[in-house]
Amino acid sequence: MAGNTREAGASVTSRALAILGAFDMAHQHLSLSDIARRTGLPLATAHRILAELVAWRALERGPDGRYRVGLRLWELGTLSVTRTRLRESALPYLQMLYEVTRTDVHLAVPDGSDVVYIEHLGSRRTGGPPGVVGMRVPLERSAAGLVLLAHGGGPDAPGPRPRLAEIRRRRCAVLADAVRPGMCSVAVPVTRGDGTAVAAVGLSVAAFPDAKGCLPVLLAAAGRIRQSFARTPAEESTGRAVFAVAGA
Repeated sequence: MAGNTREAGASVTSRALAILGAFDMAHQHLSLSDIARRTGLPLATAHRILAELVAWRALERGPDGRYRVGLRLWELGTLSVTRTRLRESALPYLQMLYEVTRTDVHLAVPDGSDVVYIEHLGSRRTGGPPGVVGMRVPLERSAAGLVLLAHGGGPDAPGPRPRLAEIRRRRCAVLADAVRPGMCSVAVPVTRGDGTAVAAVGLSVAAFPDAKGCLPVLLAAAGRIRQSFARTPAEESTGRAVFAVAGA
């Protein structure tokens, strides 16, 4: 269960965080009983903490009595400076990539053993699902995650080492799409100067043979993102580059 905790020995903070951790892309609206079950908290404890979280506007309670993430929590999330800068730097080039390919485009970053999608461009015509931004997928279950693992952007890789070595050699990963069932996803990494990945740029394609043809345009877009997000404000005066795209 997400955010599971025990009543005995758990601090108020850990219980509140467990409640917040019960929400994810697949569980955006939860009842009191849902939250108690997913966290392992007694109903009375969960109800008490939920009242405080609602009062602080971290959560909202809908007319149906179910809870959802509140505006104030979203506002705090936007203060993640590195992720915000990365997204802002990438967005113009993700848009260009979408205009050229007319298929779903995404930007993802590692977070522990998962990959989190921080930007997604698509349209109703491409059939892309809504709500992709914020989606969390295990690293080994997505092309973006595999390319991050292969370039040191996550914990020790759980998958076969030869597979990750092949991804590094090819400068891309191709896998059944974790976002769009029936499609394939191809992703390339954006790395630090030492070669470790900090993000992945990916496309959804109709079939595995299409992935190879997408690689040049993907690498070109990733290179532009790197140039846009190549320096921190403190390094602008020194000219010392921070990021490079793998293989660029």
